[in-house]
This record gives sequence, structure tokens and C-alpha cells, in this order.
Amino acid sequence: MNKVFKTRKINKLISLLFTCIFVFFSFSNEAVAAEVNKHNDDKPLTIGEIGGYLEGQLKGVSNIFSERRFTEPQGQGFAAERANNLADVLRGKKATVVGDNNVKNGPDRQIINRDGTITYIQDKYYKSHSETLNAAFDRDTGLFKYIDPDGKPMQLEVPADQFDKVLANMKKKISEGKVPGVTDPEKASEIVRKGKYTYQQTVNLTKAGNIDSLKYDAKNGAITAVCAMGISFALDYASCKINGTSNEEALKYAGLNSLKSGSIVFASYVISSQLAKTGLKSFLAPTAEAVAKHLSKGVQKSILETFGVKVSEKAAKDVIVKQVGNILSTQLIFDAVIIVTLTVKDVIQLFKGRISKEQLLKNLAITVASVAGAGVGSVAGAAIGTAIAPGIGTAIGKVGGGIIGGVVSGLAADAIADIFYKGDAEIMFDIISHEFQKLAEAYLVTEKEADIIVDKLKKELNENKVKDMFQSKDRNAFAVKMMEPLFTNQIKLRGKISIPTELETRNEMKQSLTGIVFIH
Repeated sequence: MNKVFKTRKINKLISLLFTCIFVFFSFSNEAVAAEVNKHNDDKPLTIGEIGGYLEGQLKGVSNIFSERRFTEPQGQGFAAERANNLADVLRGKKATVVGDNNVKNGPDRQIINRDGTITYIQDKYYKSHSETLNAAFDRDTGLFKYIDPDGKPMQLEVPADQFDKVLANMKKKISEGKVPGVTDPEKASEIVRKGKYTYQQTVNLTKAGNIDSLKYDAKNGAITAVCAMGISFALDYASCKINGTSNEEALKYAGLNSLKSGSIVFASYVISSQLAKTGLKSFLAPTAEAVAKHLSKGVQKSILETFGVKVSEKAAKDVIVKQVGNILSTQLIFDAVIIVTLTVKDVIQLFKGRISKEQLLKNLAITVASVAGAGVGSVAGAAIGTAIAPGIGTAIGKVGGGIIGGVVSGLAADAIADIFYKGDAEIMFDIISHEFQKLAEAYLVTEKEADIIVDKLKKELNENKVKDMFQSKDRNAFAVKMMEPLFTNQIKLRGKISIPTELETRNEMKQSLTGIVFIH
């Protein structure tokens, strides 16, 4: 009974966390959008946002792809490598995972110490402490098999809950002469390394919907989001300065937009990673591999290089297709989640009656085109960059190509969508223009006064005001109610006109009509 209660409690906690993530990016984005609205009313996504989302996508897909083996048998071992490595990185250590090179008896990861020396680490995470320890010894010779380039035993990183028992048994192994170059049993403490995670926690990391898995993905998501924020800020700040925006406004605009990009990337990463652990990638694999088969060798190579995947030139075609398919299936998940997170606010606005379904479809089409264009552009840019200057050219090409692809695709989609229907804002502005003309005639405003009123109206009109107008029962009345105070306030600024007296009128007429009409 107690176990059932705990399970329900954990499930509720997980649901609450997911809800908090959705609420966070939905409302934070709405707040940010309200602040930056005057800068990008006509652009669903700014250059900075596209750059930020592209950076988030590249890092996110690459990271989730590298964790593809989490769902394999003994996946907790791969999870242990990356989780322990992440913990060291967050503590400021220069730690990297190197086990993907599949070198026989090579290290899983390494840490470059401040004095320049390297600590080589082998991770072993098994259900029992005896299995964990025995996995580090050769079955035939019985000797410790993980030796670093200097001829010393690598550190054996083990589950936190098995550390004490593994350490005690390692001392016995040393006493039995099973560890080459080590005779003192007390040296076992220099070989056995206590992992940051227990065995069960690493098992949890391979699955979706538990606290350990969510915490781990949130840490990776935060790192990815920070990278995306930096790209977004730099691009939007540069764009503002090029267009003559003041430094204060440029900093505010770029800063707020980077927060928006960061929150979207963070939420997208966490959700995508959780979905990947459910086996969704396997479900998408046949479709992704079918697409990969029809791509040219050059495109396949560009995709692999874009995400830092090294494949031998002699690798079989099926191996390359499978690797490309794995990347594409991961990218499909990430792109789909980004699109959902970008449009969830519009869906909420539709249910509230603040935008039309046509506007939702238009925004969705532009978002899908921008995200897809950024993805295709990054691959094309990487291919061109690689041909010009492999390495740095690849890096510049994938980012530059992605941004250009995203911007061009978004603008093209916007132009095509405009052919089919007007957006809500255009319809509202047509009503405002019609009512403005009627008020101008009623108040007999001059051209100069009309210009002043228009300038004041521009400051009042923002995205929320337009949505309020769309939501109102009588949009014409809403427009009049919004504009009439501007007209009355402007009229009050006119100078007072006094009617001339009869004597003043008589004298002026007498002077003007002298010699023409006799006035007595």
C-alpha cells in the first residue's frame, strides 16, 4: 500500500513538473512578446530567434543522438558515463566522454586536470557490486584490464551505493596480484572512484517520466538554452544596431528575445529527450531511414558532419543510412516539439477567441517553414562550408545556412499565406482606418492634427490591443472607443476662437471695401 502511495505521489510530481515547464514558457514568452512587440510585429520569428532555435536544435539533437544507447540493454552503463561526466562539468572540471571511439579497453571518459595531467576513467554500473567489479577484470587472465597510456590502472567509477563493497573487494584483488603494477591494497582508494549516481538512478536515467531522468534532462537543457540565448542575443543586437536602433533599445530587445529563445529551447530539449526515451525514435526509424536512403552521399556526409558523427570512409552503405536515419528521427522529434512550443500560445489565444483559426494556421505555416528551412539550410550550409574550408567552414556554414534558410522560408511562407487570406491584424487595421476617417470628418481635424493623432495611435496599438479588438463583440465600436479620446484631446489643444464684435467687423469691412461699396 505504501509503495502504491509513493508511486502515485511521484507520478503527480512528474505531472506537476511538466505542467510547470509548459506554463513557464507559455506565459514567459507572452510577457516577453508584449515587451518586444513594437520591434517585430511583422516577423513571427526574428533573426536572433531563428539563430537561437537553430543552435538549440543542433546541440539538442547532437546530445540526444549521443544518448541513443540509453534505451539499449545495459543502457545504464552509457547513462552513467554521461551523467557522471555532466556532474563533473558542472563542477568546473574539463571532463569529456571519449568512450564512443570503441577502443578496446580504452577509457569511457577523461578529465584534464589543472596541472595538465589526465585522469582516465572507466565506468562500470551493474546490478550487484560483484558484477560491477568483475566486469573490470579479464575473464581469461583474471587481471585488471583497464590500463592508461602511462601503464597505470585507470580509475574505476562505480555506483555510489556500491562503492564501499567494491573498494573492499578491490583491496583483495590487489592482494591477490590481480592489478598490474599495484601491490599496496591501500592504493585501492586511488583506483576505485565513487560515482555521483546510484545504480538505480542510472537505470532511471534511461527511462522517461521519473524525477532522476527529468533532472538530468533539465541540466542538459539549461546548458543548451544558454548557448541558444547567446546566439540569439548577438544576432538581434547586431540587427538592431544596423537598423539604427538606440543602444538602450537594442540591449532591451535583444535581451528579452534571448530569454524567449532560451525558454523555448529549454522546454523543447527536456520534452524531446523524454520522448526519445519512450522509444519514439524507434517508431520513426523506418521512415527516417527511408528518407536517408534517397539522399546523396554528399548530403549524408553533411548531415553526419553537422552533428559531429564520424563514420569511416569504408563504412557499409547500410551503416551510414542507419546513422543518418538515427539523426533524422531525433531531429524530427526535436523540430516537432519546437513547433508545438512556439505555437502553443496561439492555440491558447484561439480558444480564448483572441485570434481566428485562419491566423493560427498562418502562424503555424510560417513557423513550420522557418524551422524546417533552418534545418535544411544548416545541412546545405555545412556542405558548402566543408567544400571551402573543412572544420571552420563547416561550423560557419551550418549556422549561416540555417539562419538564411529559416529567414527566407519564413518570409516565403508569409507571402504565400497572404495570398490566401488576410491576417487578423490586417482586418482590424481596415476597421480602424475606416473609423478613423469618419472621426476625422466629424471633428474637422487638419492634416497636421491627423498626423499627430496617428503617431499617438501607433503607440497604443500593440499585439494585445489588436487581439482585444478581435475578441470584442463590436469591433467598430471598440475602434471608436479606442480612438475618440485621442481626437478629443487633440481638439482641446486648439487655440480659442473669439467671435469679433459688430464694431470690429464694421471697421474691417469698411477698410476692405473702400472705393467699392459705400458703407455708412
